[in-house]
Amino acid sequence: MKKILKYTAVACAIFGLASCSQDRDPVLQTPTKYVLNVPTMQDQYIDLQAGNVLELVSSQPDYGVATIAQYSAEMSLTEDFAKSYELAPASKTLARMEIPQDKVALGMMDLLGITDKETFDAAYPTGELPYMKVYFRANCEIDGVEGSKITSNVVAYNNIKGYFAVPVPGYIYLVGAPEGWAGPTESNEAHYADWRLFEPKDAIGSNVYSGVFDIPAGSAMFRFYTQLTGWDADSYGYQVDDSATDFDFDGDTFTSPVVKGKGSFNFPNWEGGKMTITLDMSDMKNIMLTCTKGEAAVVVAKYIYLVGSISGWKEPGIANEADYANYRLADRSDSGIYTGSWPVSAGHVNFRFCKELTEAGWDNDTQFGAQVDDGDVACTLTNGSYNGSYVNGKGNFAFDIENDATVNITVDTNNSTVTVKFE
Repeated sequence: MKKILKYTAVACAIFGLASCSQDRDPVLQTPTKYVLNVPTMQDQYIDLQAGNVLELVSSQPDYGVATIAQYSAEMSLTEDFAKSYELAPASKTLARMEIPQDKVALGMMDLLGITDKETFDAAYPTGELPYMKVYFRANCEIDGVEGSKITSNVVAYNNIKGYFAVPVPGYIYLVGAPEGWAGPTESNEAHYADWRLFEPKDAIGSNVYSGVFDIPAGSAMFRFYTQLTGWDADSYGYQVDDSATDFDFDGDTFTSPVVKGKGSFNFPNWEGGKMTITLDMSDMKNIMLTCTKGEAAVVVAKYIYLVGSISGWKEPGIANEADYANYRLADRSDSGIYTGSWPVSAGHVNFRFCKELTEAGWDNDTQFGAQVDDGDVACTLTNGSYNGSYVNGKGNFAFDIENDATVNITVDTNNSTVTVKFE
């Protein structure tokens, strides 16, 4: 149940020249003043760029008690905020908010009604947006406390130029007998328009590509290209050498690892018909191909990250995304249950998790663990296993193990539990 703000008033009875006062504990109160400062770069011409930030600096509302407040912002193209777009700063607990410029660009697309490349090109044939006045206001609240939200005044950046920022699914190419071995070159781009595998619209950036192709019997030989740069540079198949490998397509599904190379997959016993082909390139060290007879739904794996001694206590920020590819727990069935296994050495093992890597690094507010405060929580193993709950925060699940082992970790987001097994 949400907390409700409590309000108190100081009552003092006056009898003649006597007065009385009453000591009281501090309680939450509703702030009445919240100011967003006019940006120092208000009148400068700003071309938005991914990787840069816009700064919004606000006051800290007086809630009457020491508390951690959550800050966010909104943007609009009109001062009355008739239509607005919400923005999350890199760190939600700082009144000095750094807003990623790519999020501002995406907000401009939303406010302008740009939903895809076609609508953008129709509205802006030159491919460029004009400089625009963009309005901002800030919000502050205490997480989980009803009635604590307060909204600031409105300020503006007067000259912001956006760009086409609507996320679009990535794609790769199927090259082989089904399309006639036309050749993966730029001059054949139109030919390959119908031979692309796409990311799902709800999993853009996943690097998991799929497509349904009608492949005649005797023509199921193919490999994949990430770009149309010729035969040699961007090819992926069963092996490095340019030689086809035969496989039996027994049953309804075929799976295989894929490597960078020109070795094609060939299915001599393919009876013809529709084939759903999925290439999972989310882990470039472990690329996997799945071929399914007929049209099949594609479930894209979701990930959370292991933060701690196992991952070398690398900062959970975007700069370490490549390193953290090796420290992900995966949900491959859209169940809300994430699993992962790693070798560990005898001694002290401690870790927590984060839902995503952010620009905030150690202040990443998607972290969760054994307690709110940053520190170890000693966990007891029973027959090599532990099961407990997690909360939002930086508390580490901590273990002392006598021998080298493999740790298997399961995080169930349906009931906020963690299961740890050392084997």
